[in-house]
Amino acid sequence: MKLHKNAASGKKDMRRIAFINEKGGSCKTTLAVNVAAYIAGTNKRVLLVDMDPQGQVGKCLGFYVREMSPTIYEMLLDPELGVASVIRPSHIDGLDVIVSNKTLSDFPVEVATHPDRERKLAQKLEAVSDYDYIIYDSPPSMGLINTNIMLATEEIVVPVSLTYLALDGCAEIVETVDRIRDKFGKRKLEIILVVPTLYRPTKLADEIVRRLKSHFPGRTSKVVIGYNVKIDEAQSHGKSIFEYAAWSRGAHMLESLAKEIMKRAD
Repeated sequence: MKLHKNAASGKKDMRRIAFINEKGGSCKTTLAVNVAAYIAGTNKRVLLVDMDPQGQVGKCLGFYVREMSPTIYEMLLDPELGVASVIRPSHIDGLDVIVSNKTLSDFPVEVATHPDRERKLAQKLEAVSDYDYIIYDSPPSMGLINTNIMLATEEIVVPVSLTYLALDGCAEIVETVDRIRDKFGKRKLEIILVVPTLYRPTKLADEIVRRLKSHFPGRTSKVVIGYNVKIDEAQSHGKSIFEYAAWSRGAHMLESLAKEIMKRAD
């Protein structure tokens, strides 16, 4: 595999991308898993980090996460537990995973008194350098877990389900990103792409897409992700859409999105 080097530091360039929306049902996990799978298929090394206590990233890739240990939770709480101890190879070449399960829901309480509670994830992953991408899935709420994600990433992709309250969710995530930048001096943090999801051919959906393009010019994805049953079927079999039904409309949509995200590096 060809490694991309940083001429100044001699280190491999690595993109850190988080799929975040404070609203549920926006297809964050679906996009994170399938974009990561596609990128891994282009001869890149990808680390997919599940920060959602529901543990759906692992489930989508065929892991039985309920009783798995150690997970991201143990890694964040145990100073002696290194990242290498929790990284697991998936069945997709080039794609490794750090899984989560419901134990992660205890994380905010367990670290509430820690002075570095917002930077636990960033500190643990700081030394990781042998990947081209680190991709994060996030919980559908704003709190300490998502703050940790934002301080460990630089690029945010916001999936937006095309419903009446979609624009409210976008406004909230923009406010949160601005707050994190100001409070923690995270100047490189930015929303690189807003992705319309669960599209149906209705006047309301078309109007929401139009308004997203108006609010996020140049940052609304060219592809609009519509519902496709093959994507759900692939997840139920623990596979990416590219393994399960590479010929399907769902695969074509997610491939287009992955390519668009990859091009954002330019």
